[in-house]
Amino acid sequence: MRRLGVYHISISHGWQTLEFGVLLIRQLPAYSVLKLNPAGPIPSPPACTDFWSLSSSYDELSLVCMKDQSPTMGVLARSDDWTAFRVAGTMEFTLTGIVARISQVLADAHLGIFVVSTFDTDYILVNHNDADMAVMQWRESGIEVIEPIHQTARLDFIDMNYELEDLAHNNRDGKLWADDYPTEGDLMIANLSLLAQSGSPQQAYMLFTLRSRSSGVAIGGIGFKGEHIDGDFCAMEIGYGLAESVHRQGFGTEAVAGIIEIARERGMTQLCAETDIPNVASQKVLLRNGFSEISRSDSGIWWGLSILD
Repeated sequence: MRRLGVYHISISHGWQTLEFGVLLIRQLPAYSVLKLNPAGPIPSPPACTDFWSLSSSYDELSLVCMKDQSPTMGVLARSDDWTAFRVAGTMEFTLTGIVARISQVLADAHLGIFVVSTFDTDYILVNHNDADMAVMQWRESGIEVIEPIHQTARLDFIDMNYELEDLAHNNRDGKLWADDYPTEGDLMIANLSLLAQSGSPQQAYMLFTLRSRSSGVAIGGIGFKGEHIDGDFCAMEIGYGLAESVHRQGFGTEAVAGIIEIARERGMTQLCAETDIPNVASQKVLLRNGFSEISRSDSGIWWGLSILD
């Protein structure tokens, strides 16, 4: 077994078994490593966190947590400004050499790390100043690293340009993709995006791959399709698609809520979307997120949303 047994409390996410090459997901918040007073109070985990890990041995009590969730009492020493990377998926205990491979790459580059293991996976913490160098070294060695542009409770929004060519050509080799991803819509959007980029500068971060936060598996796509103008009405059109294997699990509603937040962060004030008449599921998704019907034809329904702070 690859886990060592000291008293260890960890809160994180887990879902599927890791079946492909190593995939690391950069955690956006800053993390801290703290040495706590063993005789002092034991801190309780926060109600909502990406990662929080408390370890106790006969002479030490240490905590790894998000920097803004660190306790103020009983701290004997601390090291701040760590960037965390999570190994995507759930690793069976029979798997060996995963952390060794990850850490050896950084050891060869003379970069230090701090590793915390949970039942499901491993977290690799790197000094914030070394994080970009670590990503470069890992990628050069064949270890994939993805960086969420936005996150919801269960989804990471990844810039689709990261693997646009592989997506356009359905190159699944070594990819952590759902069996029924990409959809026909994803393939079409990826190919149109490649064609558009060949003729004009790309608009950064307008299309996103949707990945499960717990597993890293790509399950769909979402993005801004461009301005829609109809008379006096002008809005940014959104579109999304999900692999059929994850339908009816609330991911569509969550994905649209996420794209609304991204739009708000980018100063957009009006969004719209079009659904086919028979597509009741997508209509419900838009209604749950505050969209209202603005026009209807024999073929489809247009929906609009005003974004107000």
